[in-house]
Amino acid sequence: MSHLALLPDWIVGLSGWAYGLLVLGCLLTALLRKREPSQALGWALAIVFLPVIGPLFFLLFGWNRVSRTLRVKRTHHGQWVEDERIAALAAHVGDLHHVEPLEGRWGGLSRMLEDLGQGPRRGGNAVELYEDGTRAFEAMGEAIAAAKEHVHVEFFIFRGDDLGRRAIGLLADKVREGVEVRVIVDALGSIGGWKALRELQQAGGRVESFLAPLRRPVSPQLRNHRKAVICDGRVAFFGGLNVGREYLGRWWQKGSEWCDLHVRVEGAAVWNLQWMFVEDWDYCTGEFLGVPRYFPPIEAMGDSALQVLVGGPDTRPNPIRQAFLGAFSRAERSILVVTPYLVPDLALRDALKLAAMTGVEVDLVTLSSPPDKWWPYWCGWYYTEELSAAGVRVWSHEPGMMHAKAVVVDGEWAMLGTANLDNRSMFLNFEQMAVFDRKADVERIEAALQRIRGRSVLRDPAEVARRSWPWRLVVQTSRLLAPIL
Repeated sequence: MSHLALLPDWIVGLSGWAYGLLVLGCLLTALLRKREPSQALGWALAIVFLPVIGPLFFLLFGWNRVSRTLRVKRTHHGQWVEDERIAALAAHVGDLHHVEPLEGRWGGLSRMLEDLGQGPRRGGNAVELYEDGTRAFEAMGEAIAAAKEHVHVEFFIFRGDDLGRRAIGLLADKVREGVEVRVIVDALGSIGGWKALRELQQAGGRVESFLAPLRRPVSPQLRNHRKAVICDGRVAFFGGLNVGREYLGRWWQKGSEWCDLHVRVEGAAVWNLQWMFVEDWDYCTGEFLGVPRYFPPIEAMGDSALQVLVGGPDTRPNPIRQAFLGAFSRAERSILVVTPYLVPDLALRDALKLAAMTGVEVDLVTLSSPPDKWWPYWCGWYYTEELSAAGVRVWSHEPGMMHAKAVVVDGEWAMLGTANLDNRSMFLNFEQMAVFDRKADVERIEAALQRIRGRSVLRDPAEVARRSWPWRLVVQTSRLLAPIL
């Protein structure tokens, strides 16, 4: 006898109506929100023809819901422009080494990014690039130890391992010295480090989680992938490093190397990174930090110009994606990209293929086996065939985990930060990048990327056909998950 037969008829009927409304709601949401016809059709078929499982998967992975508070975050930038507090801050800041965009194609790209609401190109910065995690963490520790007023920290992953505990101990010491310490971590990315982070809270530091699904009605697919340390509003660090032992350069879980890139900047560009933290802190707490004490006057510290880009599901169109597309379309000689996860959307793939077909040397360096996430790795092999057919060269980084995210075009323009060349970074994650156009900075970044490529092996697209059928099946089906990878 069916278990449903034991239930009153009205409960069975009500359950049927409830499920029907759920299916209808999911179906309408998929049709209204999914811009790509293939995505809308795929989700619609799953919702209708996979009972229970289809709607459940859509709610978990397909409905990238932007909550009311996140919509407020999206509108605050425009609202604050008219706020008298922001007017006072703007008068306090002044032009702050605002330098005009370069002439020609890169100047046009910079102006386009400003039109999308990004900060201006700022000069007077001193920049240092780190290819070694140990040196980068030492520099961050020195800057935190030297802070006198406040330290603002934002990471996707903050582990409770030995490195994380040392960082917490240093931050707790600064709190006891009277320095304000604020930390933002991603709710899911740092779930394993919360026990250790409570020690910082107990010492008087402020720790907030970003996009906690249990606290706010937001899709678990939306994550804060940003990584930044800002000390006294004068010195900042950003790039690929999270707080975890593996980022010191050794992938302890796999017994292989961990390759990453991180940047120290001192100068006017720090203000834009500080503003990123101010907006994120406002979203987490409702506390407004956009006041002069967190934005001190900054003298010229060097001759580097940077344009800080901040993108996420609260920005449409995403300026980071537009920067990739704009740079690829302007390439005349070469494009060199390093990205651990190679899952580009159709527009990015077309831009790369078109560049290669018009004679531009296009090189993409991505993960080799064993990666830290298998689905993006397999999906990257699927796109290897398509890109290689157009003349794009795809490389596998051999020594271990390659976690750096950067691009150099024609040896004249570079971008480095937290965004991968994948759908997650372009549509789901909150990311941060910085554009460099000073010749010395671009050459330094390009040299680092060339060293990464030098440790890599050129992929043979025919390898997919030579692999076993289960491996090929996984590669082919992995593309179905591309929208959330």
